[in-house]
Amino acid sequence: MKFQTKDCLLYGVILICCINLFIAPAHGGTKAMLELLKILRDRGTLSQDEFEMLRNAAKAEEEEASEPRQPHNGNPEVAEQKKKPTEEVAKVHPNSLEQDSIKVKTNYKGLTVETADGDFKFGIGGRLQMDANFAGEGRTPRRSGTEIRRARINVQGSMWKIWGYRLQADFAGNYTTAIKNAYIEYTGFKPVSFILGQQKLPFTLQSWTSNNWQVFQERALLNSFIQNEVIGRRGLGFRASTYGRYWTANAGIFSESVGRMSRFRESWAPMGRVTFAPIAEATQVLHFGASAYYRNYVQEPELVFTAHPEAHLVPPLISTGVISGTEDILLLGGELSGVWGPFHAQGEYLHVKVGRKKGLPDPDFNGWYAQAGYFLTGESRSYDPTKGRYNRIHPSGIVGKGGWGAWELAFRYSTLDLTDNGILGGVENNFTVGLNWYATPSILFRANYIHAGTDFIDKATRLEGIEGGLDIYTLRGQIAF
Repeated sequence: MKFQTKDCLLYGVILICCINLFIAPAHGGTKAMLELLKILRDRGTLSQDEFEMLRNAAKAEEEEASEPRQPHNGNPEVAEQKKKPTEEVAKVHPNSLEQDSIKVKTNYKGLTVETADGDFKFGIGGRLQMDANFAGEGRTPRRSGTEIRRARINVQGSMWKIWGYRLQADFAGNYTTAIKNAYIEYTGFKPVSFILGQQKLPFTLQSWTSNNWQVFQERALLNSFIQNEVIGRRGLGFRASTYGRYWTANAGIFSESVGRMSRFRESWAPMGRVTFAPIAEATQVLHFGASAYYRNYVQEPELVFTAHPEAHLVPPLISTGVISGTEDILLLGGELSGVWGPFHAQGEYLHVKVGRKKGLPDPDFNGWYAQAGYFLTGESRSYDPTKGRYNRIHPSGIVGKGGWGAWELAFRYSTLDLTDNGILGGVENNFTVGLNWYATPSILFRANYIHAGTDFIDKATRLEGIEGGLDIYTLRGQIAF
């Protein structure tokens, strides 16, 4: 079912007209309605033909109301005449006489259109993230710059209450459009759901949490194990999901993401994530989780692990280079997080084992991070126990409604080790300080300071000529609806 903005507005106009014709005082109601119709016509919401139909119907109803009421006593001609005004309204749209047949709702989460019985829902949302990165002095100019980090529009909805769908596209990448989500979902066996199509892989807490609501501008260094050309944060496949009062479980099998290297779609990756939250209250949370991912490649991939220093525009400082002879890969992750009033903390560890053929040694890599934050204005980080992840922050005072928004101060230490068994990728250790201002539930501003330090076993593996540390400053303005 598809709805356009003009159709939604027309629904509203027709409903208002119908209600006014039936319950408002004849003269005053009709006069006000005609003025409203003129405004909508002048703005282009109503065409001239639609305006004339509604105006004639309103005038006919006014004339009928001004005449003395006489029972038609079963006279079919009189009864037919009384139906004509409302029939004219119905010509504009066949469902116009069904008051409240369509519910249109708009708020900080976007636009939602829903039928009165709830059988059909349709929503439009999106996000826009505008970034600036500034590297320390003495570095090449391309380390600093600005970009539209993400510019996404998504549509989602449901049919007959058990079928769901979502389509999300990102317009921010090098003048191309990338499909992020494109799936259908069946929820007829609640709390179990089945999702088929292009979707995010349920792996690690920081990856499963939307980038809209992560604490820092970019995810921690271990994100490079997931966000690369061979593994990827998203994939085309099938997933089953369920939850209980204190736990969640996701399991699925995936191939390559849409738009990635199609020659690897011959192989499939089983994976899963489980979480346990013995405490999951509005202001108190204790969360544990574990993830696993395995993939055996039919054709040898060009596997590379490389990491931006938690600033998207700054080039990577460490890299493994292409790991030749890759046959399979295993990722294992553990996670811990908690919320205590305005204070929150989170940490994760991720271990990667690369299996190689031809007698080549199998390298093991790992990364971890620990972070903590505090809401200076008293809010708490919002946790969803049915998904095992964090959601949108709701400031206690909204800018524009007399409030100052929510202010959050956060710290993070992260490390990534890409050196093992002949692979000399290097080690990186980052320290980040972040300040977040949630002006409204949809509008957010971030400022991060990152000190990135590197350590290399072999100078030949050093990227960008970096020795010691690099200081980076990042800014973001964001709206998510």
